[in-house]
Amino acid sequence: MSLITIWGDESSQNAHKYMVLGTIWEHEAANEEIARDVEQLRQQLGFHREFHWNEMKKYHREAYFRLIDLFIKHMKQGNMQFRALIVDMSNKRNVKADDNKETHFYKMFFWLIYKWLTPDNHYDIFLDRKSNSVPGRLQDLEYYLNRKMAADYVKLIQRHAPSANEKMKLAYPLVVVRRVESRDGSQAPLQLADVLAGAIAYVRNGHYDKAVANHSRSPKRAVVEYLEAKLGFSLLDCHARHESEGFNLFCFKR
Repeated sequence: MSLITIWGDESSQNAHKYMVLGTIWEHEAANEEIARDVEQLRQQLGFHREFHWNEMKKYHREAYFRLIDLFIKHMKQGNMQFRALIVDMSNKRNVKADDNKETHFYKMFFWLIYKWLTPDNHYDIFLDRKSNSVPGRLQDLEYYLNRKMAADYVKLIQRHAPSANEKMKLAYPLVVVRRVESRDGSQAPLQLADVLAGAIAYVRNGHYDKAVANHSRSPKRAVVEYLEAKLGFSLLDCHARHESEGFNLFCFKR
């Protein structure tokens, strides 16, 4: 089994129409190479700050362009992928009536992550640190991801195992998610998730259109245009499960 590290962050959870959850999926074999590339980028540009969408300044634009180049390079090499879940918070069907914002937030992360898990890999999941009103949210996410994967695996075995005895031997609880923990945001893949999710939210929530209408020279507008040009599609697009697997924009609908 290979190990994949998932780094997750969110953008525009509060007071916006669209909430965006973004995840970087980083393959263990490339971890050191990616870390070296990011450090080399920082040294070459003298950029010793953290990459964060909301903290982007005009004179940071080139550093963010190079960060996108780094991501595109490793995405094309199969070293990392980006997957996002976009939720229209104004659509009441997308939020169950008995869910508070915190419960809904973790349910959305569950669906974003679960749809990409496979029993061929192990996963470590690191989410950007946030305060929770209910303790144990991360442990619950780990439990429900593994429970769902185990249930899916049992169903698969029961369909294909040739005998009842073999079904019983193979139908054991499957643990693919080794841990779900929080991190402080200083890790480069978590910063990349923040930037990419921020760019999507910037477009989805109308800030990009407003910048264009006002002829703004905002660095965020420039970064969005650079990213879309590199990807070859709009951040307003919605993708199916097996479409655009390197950079997937999944629009949540109940």
